Amino acid sequence: MKSLIKRKVNLFLLLFLMLVLFIASIDMQSISAEVKNDNYNRELAREYAIKWATSSNSKYYNYVNDGGDCTNFVSQVLRAGGMEFVGDKSTATSIKSWFYYSPNLPNRSSTWTAAQPFHLHFGEEYKRVHSYKEYKIIEALVNWDEIYLNLLPGDIVQYSRPNNITFHSQAITDLIDKNKTIYFCQHSNSMENFKKNGNLRYYLMGKPNDYNFYIYQIKDDNQRTSIEVIANNKDNKSNEDYRKELIEAIDIIKLSLDDTRVDNEELNSKETNDFIKKMENRIKEVEFHMNSRGKTPKELLEILCDREGL
Repeated sequence: MKSLIKRKVNLFLLLFLMLVLFIASIDMQSISAEVKNDNYNRELAREYAIKWATSSNSKYYNYVNDGGDCTNFVSQVLRAGGMEFVGDKSTATSIKSWFYYSPNLPNRSSTWTAAQPFHLHFGEEYKRVHSYKEYKIIEALVNWDEIYLNLLPGDIVQYSRPNNITFHSQAITDLIDKNKTIYFCQHSNSMENFKKNGNLRYYLMGKPNDYNFYIYQIKDDNQRTSIEVIANNKDNKSNEDYRKELIEAIDIIKLSLDDTRVDNEELNSKETNDFIKKMENRIKEVEFHMNSRGKTPKELLEILCDREGL
């Protein structure tokens, strides 16, 4: 009798395990289907990002005074590109949900407005994008060709502290093959820091080397290869071209430092404060030489981009 009961228990446990694995496989299949995101329209996402980069769409609440509007903005960009809502009011705080009907919980999900839940939903845990990659800031700057090859208009990037708490989000809008330039649009903690077509590489320079940089490639339609984006080694830039680029670089790095400083008010990291001071001193040095004309714009741009000592 005991042997019979034991066999029945074992059979029940086996059946239960098979059922759990079956349900898990269905769940993974549904996630896998979402990851393709074949209906995502990059051009519509890009157009929305550029249109609303420096202002707010009245259809959505502006959270600029409620912790920042950056993730709300990139969620709008994804929605404009055709990303479907997931979940409902009963799951508003779950990382598996992503939706917006009105400003407050549970009528919008936490993943819609908060950078860290967004990161968990689209990247690290729920993995709702085709490709998700993580870099240290210094790795991204050193391996810029790889970064360039893994982004297209309508994709999203984010930043986190060394403790892996994500704090900022941006939407990619344009790429220029000749110089491997990537442009982004963003909302931030103040209307002054809303930005249209900022240079992503220079923005990264306003972040400490050990901060994290996350890439979200929404769907798999990146057909570019390293052969197609080989850098043009011939330098045809004039002094005036370099001067314009230098001014642009200083402007974007200052924007990035400001975003970093605002985030660091909560973290209060001495290391981050030290980095900000060093980078600000580097900018002051470059601006001094710009006015004194003691160095060429090209030389000053090289000094500005040097990560040594930061």
